[in-house]
Amino acid sequence: MEFLKFLEGIRTPLGELFFLFVTYGGEELTLFGIIGVLYWCIDRRLAYRMTFAYLLSALPVNSLKMLCRVERPWVRDPSFTAVERARASATGYSFPSGHTQNATALFGTLSWTRKKTWQKILLFLIIPMVMFSRMYLGVHTPADVLASFFISLVLVSVLNLIADRVVLAEKHRLIIMLIIMIPAAVTFFYSLYSYRSGALTYANTADAFKGVGGGIGFALCWYLENTYINFDTRCKHIGLQFLKVGIGLAGVLIFKSGIKALFGSNFFTDAFRYFCVMLWAMLAMPLLIQKFFSVDSAEKKKEPAHADNI
Repeated sequence: MEFLKFLEGIRTPLGELFFLFVTYGGEELTLFGIIGVLYWCIDRRLAYRMTFAYLLSALPVNSLKMLCRVERPWVRDPSFTAVERARASATGYSFPSGHTQNATALFGTLSWTRKKTWQKILLFLIIPMVMFSRMYLGVHTPADVLASFFISLVLVSVLNLIADRVVLAEKHRLIIMLIIMIPAAVTFFYSLYSYRSGALTYANTADAFKGVGGGIGFALCWYLENTYINFDTRCKHIGLQFLKVGIGLAGVLIFKSGIKALFGSNFFTDAFRYFCVMLWAMLAMPLLIQKFFSVDSAEKKKEPAHADNI
């Protein structure tokens, strides 16, 4: 807390504005936006890898939040003040940091897959900037961000090492789907038990329910898209790529916010709306792209039907 109080003492309006911008690097919408653009328009396999990295690190981080139950800095020390505009996205418990986990999964994977050294360094440096922003804004302690960084970095590195070396045969896709679904289901039932028993409030389990819905939706959609659709991201005109992104992100926002507006927030609707987001982004959009946006089938470069990288 002493370090956070030191940062509190040197905050400036310009510094707050700058680090509020930096902290968006770990926001959920940033994750959706970058992965969506990659998936629909540029490189679906890289988008898959980034989403795998996100889920692989999100489930243990969310589980640790519920197990450790460390309160936010301003709760632990009422004399401390966080930047008010940053508190809206500071949901659930403090340890470990979800924004750090998001940034490590997203930019760590992007950095890993780049060939040029300057690109690797530039992308990786975004992670410590997001980490520092969370402390500067007063919503996380050094222990929160460092623990999340090291946990996520190990898991993301393992995933990328495997992805670089392994080509998944079609017969292994079902196994991979279950590898994601099973821990997601365990997290769901643990979260539900903790909530129903009164050990945790809904606010402190909400992120876990969202992650479970998204994780199960992703696992199912990954299997179905690779097995039955295998769409082409290319378009004849660049304008169609912008149109794809607009339609895709509009659908994500409609499902993400519309279901919440209609049915409110509870453990079922949160899991369901994130499940629907995945269905829209990973199945409905590829079908629309295949039908209306892709290059003519005669121009497509056929991918091997029997193999697929993570």
